[in-house]
Amino acid sequence: MSLGQTVWGELEERYGTDLRVVIRYHPSEFETYMRDDIREQYTETELREIVDDAIIEQLSLDRKEQAIKTGGLHGVVQIFDTAWVLFWPDTLHTKSGFIVSLQRAQSSIEMDSIDDVDRFLNEEIAPSIS
Repeated sequence: MSLGQTVWGELEERYGTDLRVVIRYHPSEFETYMRDDIREQYTETELREIVDDAIIEQLSLDRKEQAIKTGGLHGVVQIFDTAWVLFWPDTLHTKSGFIVSLQRAQSSIEMDSIDDVDRFLNEEIAPSIS
């Protein structure tokens, strides 16, 4: 089972249909796990653009961590009308990581759930990443 499948399975168990997306990405490839209604909204090209943008943003995270002296940077959360999106790099110096999206609109999901996802990735998944 891939790390992407592991993350999707665990988070789907925790959040059910409030889990929208899990993308496991590397510079030249990515794997996606999505609710069917979300998958219908994106082409493979659009998903590649999202991953490429995540990688570009990730390259600047080290500077942000140094500039804002509040400890280690775990990821970046973006808040949209209908979704929470967590961009979680394996490390700040690699071009790989996860994108996880949880339902926001018409859901009980709040920021503590995003914190729970971050904790799960840090404690359960990060040790598996070489």
